[in-house]
Amino acid sequence: MKKTLASKKQAAAETPAPPKAADPKRPSAFTAMGFKATIEQLHEEIRELYLADEAPWIVGYSGGKDSTAILQLIWGALQGLTSEEKKKKPVHVISTDTLVENPIVAAWVEHSQTIMKKAAHDQGMPISPKRLTREP
Repeated sequence: MKKTLASKKQAAAETPAPPKAADPKRPSAFTAMGFKATIEQLHEEIRELYLADEAPWIVGYSGGKDSTAILQLIWGALQGLTSEEKKKKPVHVISTDTLVENPIVAAWVEHSQTIMKKAAHDQGMPISPKRLTREP
């Protein structure tokens, strides 16, 4: 079956535009100091906050890019502490399963929490992943 000109135009209108290239006039968050120095500055700020009090930390983790990036920053910062400093407070990494998540996403989060728990234990990190769910 041949497509009509009208159906081709409709299909073209429904096709999303390709992503735009980064605007060279808009600086990156890493422009001023560079990537490595920016990450180290963030690690230092996180360590200072961690050591400032004894209130436990609760970090939400969905398995997506944003929560993964935050968790990686926290993990990297805490790796720079002594064993004694790491005992200052626990860091609870909470994932919520409402039982309506896409099964692939739910499996990924469960898998990553298993790996996270083992890595935290092996590295002496005060990080404890937990999965919250409701009764079915």
